Amino acid sequence: IHRNDPTAAPGTNVAQYRYDISKNRGNSWTTNIGPITNDITIDNVSVNGRFPEGVIYAPAGTTNADSAYLVYSGTWHDGSSGSWQGSMRGRGKLSGDTSTFNVHIDVVNGGNVAIGGSMCKGVPGTFWRVHESSNNSFATGSDAITDGIIVEKGVWNGSDVVWTENKISQTFATFDNGGATFSAATSTNIAFDPTGQYGWVAVLGDITADADSVYDPIFWKTTDGGQTWSSAIRVDLDSIQGVYDELESTLINGDPLDKLATASFEADLAVDVNGNPHLLTTVGNGTQYSILASGYDVWDITYDPTAQVGCNWTGVHLADIWTLRGDMTSDATPQTQDNRPLTSRSEDGHKIFFFWNESDINIVQSSDNNIPNLFCRGIDVVAKKITPLYNVTEGDTLWGGETTNAAGGIFGGSIFPTVGTTALLNGNTYNIPLVLTQIDYNNPSIPGSSEQPAAFWYINNLDIPGSDFNAALDQVPPTVTLNGQDTVTLLVGNTYTEDSATAFDCTDGWITPVIVNSPNTNQAGAYYVLYIATDAAGNSDTATRLVIVGAPPIADFTYSTPQLAYVVKFVDGSQNVNGIPATYQWNFGDGTGSVAQNPTHIYTQNGTYSVCLTVTTQFGTSPQVCKNVTVTSVGIEEATFASTINMFPNPSNGKVQLTFGNNGTPDMAITVYNVLGETIVPATNYKAGTTNVELNLSGVANGLYMVKIQSANGTAVKPLTIQHGK
Repeated sequence: IHRNDPTAAPGTNVAQYRYDISKNRGNSWTTNIGPITNDITIDNVSVNGRFPEGVIYAPAGTTNADSAYLVYSGTWHDGSSGSWQGSMRGRGKLSGDTSTFNVHIDVVNGGNVAIGGSMCKGVPGTFWRVHESSNNSFATGSDAITDGIIVEKGVWNGSDVVWTENKISQTFATFDNGGATFSAATSTNIAFDPTGQYGWVAVLGDITADADSVYDPIFWKTTDGGQTWSSAIRVDLDSIQGVYDELESTLINGDPLDKLATASFEADLAVDVNGNPHLLTTVGNGTQYSILASGYDVWDITYDPTAQVGCNWTGVHLADIWTLRGDMTSDATPQTQDNRPLTSRSEDGHKIFFFWNESDINIVQSSDNNIPNLFCRGIDVVAKKITPLYNVTEGDTLWGGETTNAAGGIFGGSIFPTVGTTALLNGNTYNIPLVLTQIDYNNPSIPGSSEQPAAFWYINNLDIPGSDFNAALDQVPPTVTLNGQDTVTLLVGNTYTEDSATAFDCTDGWITPVIVNSPNTNQAGAYYVLYIATDAAGNSDTATRLVIVGAPPIADFTYSTPQLAYVVKFVDGSQNVNGIPATYQWNFGDGTGSVAQNPTHIYTQNGTYSVCLTVTTQFGTSPQVCKNVTVTSVGIEEATFASTINMFPNPSNGKVQLTFGNNGTPDMAITVYNVLGETIVPATNYKAGTTNVELNLSGVANGLYMVKIQSANGTAVKPLTIQHGK
């Protein structure tokens, strides 16, 4: 079922619905039957029908397909209020008999709804659909507050479907979006098990008062065919075993992000033979109700009431993926699709099939999902088996997304796919009905304009053999948690107390980790204690504790005079400080000192200096160690000459003035070196009588430099600190 194409049927409009039907498993089709919405008030002005969905209903005793009905529902707006109003719904026989067509243009929840969806069947003759209860307006910058879920129930009364509505009230967290207030709620779904008695409603959203600001799955459950619904059940994705470990680490503004799992903005829902839900969604790192451009994972979030306590809500990791959202049209405001999660289920509820779109990151070189292929995996919930990962469209000449292995198809990838909610069984092979969308079928280039008519293509060979359910469901490894601190510090000779670790696995329960490596408390050093936990299936996880055994430091150092003998470079050689934070106290013997680990010092007078070092760590303070350093290269003439030279400012941001007393100097040369004695500014000659020189060192890095002045009167070296911004 789809909107009407007025170019193919003059006198009609896009607000009406038509349908296409196959009665031979999709091998041939009768198309554009209708409009099934046979009401003249549906004019695309005052009544605008959009987003139709449909299910097939065969009343009891029906043996002829033409006597079965298409039961449909869509969402409509009135054009003037600037918001969605409710549901446009009805029924019609599959024969195409127009006398059986009808439509009801119903206001739902007083006109406070978003786009409805997720139409499905419950017990025979019962139909379901959901809306968000929302005050959303089409106006840019308007608020969009969701205060609950509207569950629509349709019941066959013998000739028509009578619809009622029930509101599940729920307050969601809110956030600012361009000056408007939005509720953190999206992707509402409803589904029932094969009996129609066990059903689930699911939303991606936030109903907590904490500051996580992420989307988690939220469920409501019925066990009586939808007569009553449970209170909200929030599933913290971080608590699902394996979800946290699958997330890629991400940096925000240079600071490590404490990984918070968030669902993306789309999900699909199926319910299996046991009445348990399967919510398919993409999971990534989240913050402020957005998903970060990093690695993503596709998960089946499900529930098992028979599991041990703490493991009822669990997940099946289906795939790692790297692209999320892509533009599918060339409009000024393109139509986008994310991973487009889709589910299908075997009629007996034993098999669940999961589909999603993903582009080859090696081709797109980004997280843009604009040349996607359709991927699939299936799960047998009874046998607890899983299929391989299928790339359904790779290499297809029409629908293939370009990969490193295959060229792209004509239409540029898997565009707005839709799968049937029920997989068709043919022998031991499951055929999943699949429809793909050709944007702007008058223009073969992709992407085309969403304003032009589209074409829908039915794919009838998406077959999965039952024998492909041959691999055991991946068991998530145990999670190892350290008891006590991650890092332990001990003084040499003290006793190390082992706090051990705990490990838990949803299949095997509590597991005792094996401890590998113990610290030698009689010798200083860094030791790593490794904890390994292995489940019955051989899956393992590890955790590591750092144990630092320390002794008081022993101070020591060496020194050298690179090229300029009055410039001394000191290098710390103290013991028992490797990997341990330490503080240093130097005394250079000339009334100055330093707290750097490896300082450089310039002496201005000859002499022998007693240089002393003291080192302090958390394990104590070293005895002071002193060594004599002799400086002989500063002559009397140099000292006298140096006293006539003034250099300012010092520290400097690059512009330095040198002034010379005694009415100037003889011919001289000025050279600038770094602390390694490397020439930074080559020698520049100045004539006799110079009284003032300006040096421009704006282009050199912050640090310590030596300015060397050579003349017939002697040689002088002046230390200069460059500190830009001062």
